[in-house]
Amino acid sequence: MTREEFEASALSRLQRLYPQARFLKAGQLEIAILRSPSGHPTAHRLRLSRAWAAFCQNGERFDMDTYLTRVVGTIEHRVPSDWETARPLVLPKLMTSGLVRRQQRPLFYPLAGELGYVLACGEFESWLGPEHLEAWGLPEECLLAAALENLERLWNQATVVAWTIQDVIRAFHVEVAHGHKAAFLLAPQFQERAAELLRTEEFAVAIPNRNFLVTFAAEDDEFMQILQPVVRKEIAAGYPLSRLLIRTGTSGYSLDTLPLE
Repeated sequence: MTREEFEASALSRLQRLYPQARFLKAGQLEIAILRSPSGHPTAHRLRLSRAWAAFCQNGERFDMDTYLTRVVGTIEHRVPSDWETARPLVLPKLMTSGLVRRQQRPLFYPLAGELGYVLACGEFESWLGPEHLEAWGLPEECLLAAALENLERLWNQATVVAWTIQDVIRAFHVEVAHGHKAAFLLAPQFQERAAELLRTEEFAVAIPNRNFLVTFAAEDDEFMQILQPVVRKEIAAGYPLSRLLIRTGTSGYSLDTLPLE
């Protein structure tokens, strides 16, 4: 069996195992499962490359159904039962439930609007709800404080790279090895650095895939034109794509669509 045949078979079996789930095949062959085995609408990711490695190692002994159900079925049980264990893993995330309903598909970054919380468990994220606060005996204020503290730690570990045109900084991007860049929009340090580099308080943020975030002045239409071929390249490469443009500033957050002429 070739790798392409294996991946097609794995996707087909996932769809049979979880008929209520919605899937997205893109980038590094990630499968985003919008509905978990318990029925909760929680987004998870499973890398088929790991399943392929297990198949190559075990050959005919590899039981794909058992492997897929074991991996997917244990994701939502990774939420720690005690707050002290969970605390360093909590991150904030912006989302719009209405946007997800309209699109009817998993989105890597459904941004702008309500503030949610996720528990970062390795490569997976679990959305936190009231039941977790009850289990931990925790008020939401403490959850928010921990999430922002963890976000600040991630920001301090990131590298900000300025984009200059004719010796003028027109934009910047953030280099990190994880998929939580979009949450940086919530960090005061992000807003402060953006204002310092771009000399404005109104910004536009593009996140064409989960590993790429670029910020520029909201009124810089010329830079938006410069960014378009970058986004087209992401589309051609088949990466998990979002054409959403997040506008942020003193008035809050709003969504727009990055034009591709």
